[in-house]
Amino acid sequence: MLNEESGHSTFNIEHSQSQKSAAAVNMYESKNYQYFEDVNWGLLRLWDDRKNLDVLDVGCGFATTSQHIEKRGNRVTGIESSAEAVAVARTRVSEVIHADLQNHPLGGRRFDVIIFADVLEHLPWPVGVLRGYLDLLKDGGRVIVSLPNVGLWSVRLNLLLGRFQYEETGVLDRTHLRFFTRRTAREMIESTGLEIVRRTYNPGLVRPFVPLAKKLLGGGRTSDSHDPSSLLESRPYKLYLKTIYPIERIVASAWPGALAFQMIFEGQKKVD
Repeated sequence: MLNEESGHSTFNIEHSQSQKSAAAVNMYESKNYQYFEDVNWGLLRLWDDRKNLDVLDVGCGFATTSQHIEKRGNRVTGIESSAEAVAVARTRVSEVIHADLQNHPLGGRRFDVIIFADVLEHLPWPVGVLRGYLDLLKDGGRVIVSLPNVGLWSVRLNLLLGRFQYEETGVLDRTHLRFFTRRTAREMIESTGLEIVRRTYNPGLVRPFVPLAKKLLGGGRTSDSHDPSSLLESRPYKLYLKTIYPIERIVASAWPGALAFQMIFEGQKKVD
């Protein structure tokens, strides 16, 4: 399962150096990486009420987000490398293929929409991977890409203080290999031959405090499963969605470059 927030993978991190300071230890752990996968509400807003479409969710994780797309009357196929995530996702969407997303077995299949929800930042060469999936689009098909925003206020503040420390989740998730601002995200997507036709975001005013919420509410803390249901179904989280989240969206709209946590783009192939 690769990603963040829709995201998406449980990684086994090899111990590459034996003696490291406490500040750097997150980069070299050998224990399983316990990724927190939130529902990508911005992506679902962008999706709106589209129905009866064939959808490919690349790096679907637990299908935390794409299960909602399936419930809206679509046929979702997920591709996921984590056996643990595949087992959960298969209870939520029509089909889940257990495979490396960079070496997929999808051959001649075609889809109306292909989703990369917080996946590409985990890859060393995201442009090549994204471009490789475009052959799976039907005529007139769309691609939806969600990426974390490295321009988020909390990252900027820490850089001003001379800090750049990887975390268990968030923009500086320790499995992220690539980092994007709004401008570089657009440039990356457009370099594959896609034209961006719609965009939105998820606000990030309180998102940096998710690690604390995980500890307090138990999300992703059990030893055998990292399914975030305990946090997503908790009363405080539901209260946050009803009260704080709408206010966050309004405030973040004033400066999304610094106040957006996730940037979500919808694109289609450029017409020559």
